[in-house]
Amino acid sequence: MSNILEEHKIVEELKKYIKYVACYIRVSTDEQVKFGFSIQAQKDALEKYCKEHGYKCEFFIDEGISASSMKRPALQKMLSKISVFDMVLFTKLDRLSRNVLDANNINKILKDNNCTMKAIDEDDVDTTTADGTFIFNLKVSLAQREIGKTSERIKFVFQNKREKGEVTSGTKKYGYNIVNRKFEINPSEAENIVNLYKYFINVNGNIKETYKYFIQHFNNKGQDALSSYLRETAYIGKYKLYRKDIYLDNYIPRIMEDDLFYSVQRLLKTKEKSSTKTSSPSMFSGLTFCYKCKNRMTKKQDNRTKKRLIRYCCDNASRRKVNSLEYKCENHKMIREEYIENYLLSNVKKLAQKNITENSIISSKSPKKKSSKIKEIENKIYKLKDLYLDDLIDKKTYKNDYENLTDKLNKLKAEIEISEKRDTSKLEKMINLNIEKIYFSLSDEEKRTFWLNIIDKIYIEDGEIKEVIFI
Repeated sequence: MSNILEEHKIVEELKKYIKYVACYIRVSTDEQVKFGFSIQAQKDALEKYCKEHGYKCEFFIDEGISASSMKRPALQKMLSKISVFDMVLFTKLDRLSRNVLDANNINKILKDNNCTMKAIDEDDVDTTTADGTFIFNLKVSLAQREIGKTSERIKFVFQNKREKGEVTSGTKKYGYNIVNRKFEINPSEAENIVNLYKYFINVNGNIKETYKYFIQHFNNKGQDALSSYLRETAYIGKYKLYRKDIYLDNYIPRIMEDDLFYSVQRLLKTKEKSSTKTSSPSMFSGLTFCYKCKNRMTKKQDNRTKKRLIRYCCDNASRRKVNSLEYKCENHKMIREEYIENYLLSNVKKLAQKNITENSIISSKSPKKKSSKIKEIENKIYKLKDLYLDDLIDKKTYKNDYENLTDKLNKLKAEIEISEKRDTSKLEKMINLNIEKIYFSLSDEEKRTFWLNIIDKIYIEDGEIKEVIFI
């Protein structure tokens, strides 16, 4: 018994001295091709460093991703569990970030979690001193400047290529081939496009009929492609730069004459106008959701009658799957606004009371404290695994400790799920009001505000209300 206690004391002492580090590795596709940077080279260097210093390490690798953004899966994963680590290691600072703001944000997250950073190939990167922080910011600033200069050079190269009529993107536009780095018309696809435009005019802009024609003549294309093709200015020789309102003439050959193209544009505009004509404010826009596909429902307004008629339907129920006549959702039935209004007025107090009762069952411990305990247990599990892998504890001890910790973790997570109490004060006040008397004295906009203040979502299926979620 005394031997076991002695072993545990040794393990606890070792825990204090073993540093647990996160090794971050990144390489972009361009860097790997141009400069021969590799994941393996960085990994070998970091592993050697950790071995020499007696560190336990965990690797986080972003491959083919630029350092100019924080949106990197491995980086985000590392930062999400940063409290586990004592230090973050990387080969050079530009592996971590080339953006001043991002680099300082990362540094702040590390500091808040008592974690340091080190570039093993750059001795002067040390954020624990004033000089080190200055060098850190200077190096990141220089890296960001290099990105800006590279961007300027790329823009210049692209502009030069476009002036020569050369393609700057590998993406092939439907209706064209790329030959000798220039756009050339694909005769069969171009004919398909011209026929599509003519068919759209022949059916007077009927999208449903046009889509049936479209999936018969355009393989593996969906509604989004149809909408894009009917508006593509390249077909009259005006090439639109990506995400910019800049059009290039004499860069891409035209497929059709202006008359055909603009006849289709006028039809599209007419259809858009008729669908939004004399639109009235709707009471439940943004609150109604499809119960089947969970998609937000859209408002449909009928202008054929004097009385305002607004209905809600699932947008996916009118959209086809790619290259198919099958709909994305089968919840086709619409629901009238006045039905939703009457249902809520009749049932809102009963539904709200049920919500308040369910919310009142809450643990005495706050979710914040439990979240802190969860993080603490997760840290113990990570370190327990390392102790076992290093033969510092035996299999039986590891198994018992792991099961106990996992059991505590699962219980805490389950408690948090049911203990997050929402503020139900608005619902409690509403229950005590004479809703019917007050409600009908409100304007349409005030009625909408009333519902928005207490309801988060209304789930609908086959024209019936299935569930009401309160704020």
